[in-house]
Amino acid sequence: MPPYFRILLACLAITGAGLTIRALWTGVVYGRNWTPYSRDAQPGMFAFLTFGNLVGIFICLWLAAGYTLEDFLAPVGLSGLFR
Repeated sequence: MPPYFRILLACLAITGAGLTIRALWTGVVYGRNWTPYSRDAQPGMFAFLTFGNLVGIFICLWLAAGYTLEDFLAPVGLSGLFR
């Protein structure tokens, strides 16, 4: 993967981490169409979206480090999806 793509993925991960930290700090995470989900009013949706953000950050950092998506999915047996 070219270096500029890796830099772009790292910047995307940093932005996602900032948004996730803000969501944990304020107790409001934003979903599709900027719909707010509060930690107090909708705790299930808040947790689901926060976990999704963390998974997205991890995948961006994984790809920015130079690994492939095949390496990421190999431990769970899904690397065959890319053959």
